[in-house]
Amino acid sequence: MAIINMDRIQFEKSMKEEKPVLVDFWAPWCSYCRRIGPAYDKIAEEYADTFIVGKVNIDENSQLAEEEEIEVIPTLVLYRNGKAVDSIVAPDSKAAIDRFIQAALGK
Repeated sequence: MAIINMDRIQFEKSMKEEKPVLVDFWAPWCSYCRRIGPAYDKIAEEYADTFIVGKVNIDENSQLAEEEEIEVIPTLVLYRNGKAVDSIVAPDSKAAIDRFIQAALGK
C-alpha cells in the first residue's frame, strides 16, 4: 500500500480505522526528512498489512502538527485506536524505524 499524504480529514479518518496508523510529520525544506524518505517508503511496503502509513506536511497542516505536539521533524508517531502510542524523532535508519515500530506495537 502506498503512503497516504494526509491532510486533517484523511488524518482524522485514519484514526477511526482498526489498523494502527504510522504517521511521518515532515516538511519539504527539511533535508533530513528527505534523506530518511526512502527508508520510510520501504517501511510502508513491508508493513502494508500491519498498519496504515501516512505523511503529514507540517507546512500545509501546521495546526494539526501543533495539536499533535510536533516540535521537531521528522517525527514518526504510531497511533492505535486514535491515540498516540509512541513516537520517534529523527530516526537515523530503516533499522531504527523497525525497532521503534516493534517496541510501539508491543505497548
